[in-house]
Amino acid sequence: MNHFLVSISSVMVLGIALQAQTEPHKIYEVPKAEVIYKISGGGSLAEDVNLTLEGNGKLRFRDWGAVELFETNVTEKVTGALHYIDHKLSCIKRESNEILDVDFKTKKIRKRPLPKGKKARDITKGLSKSGQQLMIANVVCDMWTAKGISKCIYKGIPLFTEYRAMGLYYKEEATSVRFDINSSSTSKCSVPKYPVEKMALFAAHFKTRHVKIPDTFSDRMLEVISLLNAKNTDEEKLPRKEKERVMHVLDHPLFESQKKLLPKLLQTMKKTRACLATAANSETANSCLDEMLSLKHYFTNDKHNKIVSWEKEKNRVLDRFDRHITFLESRMNCVRSAQHFSDLTRCMKP
Repeated sequence: MNHFLVSISSVMVLGIALQAQTEPHKIYEVPKAEVIYKISGGGSLAEDVNLTLEGNGKLRFRDWGAVELFETNVTEKVTGALHYIDHKLSCIKRESNEILDVDFKTKKIRKRPLPKGKKARDITKGLSKSGQQLMIANVVCDMWTAKGISKCIYKGIPLFTEYRAMGLYYKEEATSVRFDINSSSTSKCSVPKYPVEKMALFAAHFKTRHVKIPDTFSDRMLEVISLLNAKNTDEEKLPRKEKERVMHVLDHPLFESQKKLLPKLLQTMKKTRACLATAANSETANSCLDEMLSLKHYFTNDKHNKIVSWEKEKNRVLDRFDRHITFLESRMNCVRSAQHFSDLTRCMKP
């Protein structure tokens, strides 16, 4: 009889242990959902240089978050002394013990293991519940805040996230929340099948001589907020050198891209100008613009740049190229010697 009881007890313990191993950890307090976000942001990067962010995002998960996808499509637009437009896509999938991160520029999928001990995410870590509630996308959520960070959360789902620092902000706000989604829709990102490349534990960063800078603007904002909070002082009271170091985290990727793009732009404009000077008709003139148009998407959303009547437009177009070439040539020594984004801004002021 005692042997029988011991056997039953052993089976029950084994059953509980197996259930604990197979039952997924609940990241969210609902089994599945789809959240559509509007993304916005921006502010002043430097004197006479402004940044604007516009885009959208989508969070989808099933099995209480055991499988999770987050996709974003964001346009970053810089205006003022510098002009630049970049369209950034991202798709991150978390499943089991790994993260898949789609790199749309290299057309690869970076695969890395989840850091040990971080499988149970806590998106309220370091935040305090304010007691305030908001209605977002017809769902009531609770506000959590810290210096520079605001989040409104419903059952573990962030419906509103905002970061503010150094006169800039980044915001994700839900416009639609659905809990009756088809679970199979979370099985893959809506992107082509790219080759998978195994990565180390840490996320991709822009590497500089002194620091590692996060890839996305939202992560760079979090990095800056962390730096400011560690100093335990208001950003207005930071010495100039400290402000420059903090801003370096935010503007360095743009600085790197402009350092490469501006000399390339000058050479392309010279090549295009030489081609246009020998063009005999509109068809030939338009073919001269092909390489120039390949760079155009960095500066404007306008896709129309066709010469209709070369006879009438020739002098105006050539004069415009001459003005831009002369301006860029006069700035190129300064651009090449620029060490920081603020240097580059001063170079490009009229």
